[in-house]
Amino acid sequence: MIVSKLLIGMSYLSKACWIGLLLTLMLYGIHKICLKKSAGQGKDYILYYIALVYLVTLLMITGIAAPWSIHNAHNDQMIPFQDFDASYFLLNVLLFLPAGVFPPLISQKDTKWHWKYIGFGIILSLGIETIQFLFTGRLADIDDVTANAIGCLAGYLVFWILKKCWKASGAKPAGYGTYGFCLSLLGWLFGFPYRMGMCLGDMFLVSWGVPIWSGNQGGALSFQGIHYTLIIYFVIQLAAAWVTGKYNQDLGAKAGKVTSVCGVVFFGAFMLRNIVQNFI
Repeated sequence: MIVSKLLIGMSYLSKACWIGLLLTLMLYGIHKICLKKSAGQGKDYILYYIALVYLVTLLMITGIAAPWSIHNAHNDQMIPFQDFDASYFLLNVLLFLPAGVFPPLISQKDTKWHWKYIGFGIILSLGIETIQFLFTGRLADIDDVTANAIGCLAGYLVFWILKKCWKASGAKPAGYGTYGFCLSLLGWLFGFPYRMGMCLGDMFLVSWGVPIWSGNQGGALSFQGIHYTLIIYFVIQLAAAWVTGKYNQDLGAKAGKVTSVCGVVFFGAFMLRNIVQNFI
């Protein structure tokens, strides 16, 4: 069940990438044109983009982005841990981990503990469950609120501890090199081939109507031919290697250089093997 839900989540994420890009461009326009404010640094908008992609994905997964109707069924489960599903509970915890990270990361406050970030996650969860109950016909479950609150608390706790340790050690500031490291890690996560050579990143191409293998014909899924996704993640690792090399003084840039170079070698080898198998 977890694998199927992850694949569904990947299809939502692929759509959210485009929506997040549009929203980020709109935010830039509002700052630059409407409010006549400084548009900020490019790395700030990279963070805004990632946060918006997460938010849109969250709304899709929870059904909030679906059409609303007051005439939908109103279902609720207000008895805690009745028909408890541990895997589903864990997925809800993981889903809200970023909700505890992005607000303090964007606000860039000091290292003091701020309960308002936990409150934001709880209010967000309650809002989602309320909309599910009133308008979407989905089940409003008290266990979801509990799991989401735990996820938000855990996310903020990890962020708070890491920031305290970072400031105490006098570490280098985050910058483009840091994002290059993150890009390389995401490349490994979504591009690493598993069963039958498939990877999580295949869902991006599928959702955009692009065949993931050159052997796909007439809508039929085939695992024959050139695996296009490998080429994409090879290029992503190349880009990450360039960014971490150029901005090598940023936080995590040196680690990113290692992961991206290893990624170039790994995905390059798989890509070449795939090409050789099909043309020789």
